Amino acid sequence: MSIKIITQPEEILTVSEVADFLRIDFPDEETTEIQNMITAARLWCEEYLQRSIGIQTLETILGAFPTIGRQEIKLFPPVISVTSVKYLDTNNDEQTLVVGTDFYSSVDSEPGEVVPVSAWPVSLDVANSVRVRYTTGYSDPGNSPLLSTALPSSIRLAMLMQIGDLYENREAQTTHTLTANPTIERLVSVYRLGMGI
Repeated sequence: MSIKIITQPEEILTVSEVADFLRIDFPDEETTEIQNMITAARLWCEEYLQRSIGIQTLETILGAFPTIGRQEIKLFPPVISVTSVKYLDTNNDEQTLVVGTDFYSSVDSEPGEVVPVSAWPVSLDVANSVRVRYTTGYSDPGNSPLLSTALPSSIRLAMLMQIGDLYENREAQTTHTLTANPTIERLVSVYRLGMGI
């Protein structure tokens, strides 16, 4: 299974919010560097938590439909909606499944998932033959679109703290050993897939 980003998210944190948190007036020439740190903090949180931060469109890609157990295809939470489930049939023609007829989507489960109504069809036995496209991600609490979940404040704080660590230690060489900040992990661990919510 692989995940392809179809639409990148807009960053939830802003340079001015980071400046306020760190109590620093960044010079204009550091704006791009701070924006890169915002992206790095988001990517770290997404990787650590196995969740999407910022509204984005993803595609889960499989070599075949699952055939064991409930046959679910897991999706990165928090899932907002499933756009499509497509596959290559045994004639190498792309087919699109119909929600409610061919599959059900569970956007409220953690992780989100799609499951067949009875059983998945037979797909061509090649890499990338099954594609599930969906919209996922936390939104900014003050700007939450319909059906999206607002970014929890502890994840926001962890991202700001990580940016502070990145900014403080941005030189290529440091005079002290850098270690992971356990406070950041504790702030978000309840949201880590398989460990918390």
